[in-house]
Amino acid sequence: MFSSFETIYKFSLQLILSFWILVWSICSWYGVELVLGISVWQIPATILGTLLAVISGVYFYTILSIPYKLSRKFDIIKDKVALESYQNCEDFQKEIADFIIDFFNYPGANVIGGNFHFKGCEKYINNSGEEINKFKSGSITKFKLKSGKRAIYIPIQIADHNLGDMLLIMEGNTLPLFKGIMADFENYFLDDQLYHVLNSVSRNQAKKEN
Repeated sequence: MFSSFETIYKFSLQLILSFWILVWSICSWYGVELVLGISVWQIPATILGTLLAVISGVYFYTILSIPYKLSRKFDIIKDKVALESYQNCEDFQKEIADFIIDFFNYPGANVIGGNFHFKGCEKYINNSGEEINKFKSGSITKFKLKSGKRAIYIPIQIADHNLGDMLLIMEGNTLPLFKGIMADFENYFLDDQLYHVLNSVSRNQAKKEN
């Protein structure tokens, strides 16, 4: 992806965020006087309106940023899959786990650890004291842990093939849309790449045995 497009995209998001905050501030300033007819509340209302605009703007910025940045950064892994650079499933599993934990560090989408168990691999655990088996489900499910943190269970499937699962440990409040974001990640990024890796590893092992 061209760097010029990245610059334009970032600038557009920042422009939208600035415009959002400005509109909220102006509406808060004049809205109080128009509705209540009391100018003394203009300054507190403007501060509150600006604060709400910043908080909501950060979440909107997060939602709009993730799809573009995810596609760009995950392309490195896709290239390695295409080149059959992964010698075993464990290497791919660990790279996916590290990628998810490193990438999803946004407000409302902050992954701090997880349990990962891809087909044919030993379980990989990073900063998680949970047992993935007790969270198993047929669909993406969000749980509240005893520690107060959130966890999201994600089964990995392609067609009728079960390819494994993940349990992501979250910190802070989680965006309601995060389940949908992870569903898209599993469906459009992860499942087919994992399937290619499993087939590639199987072929390479068969060649060595022959």
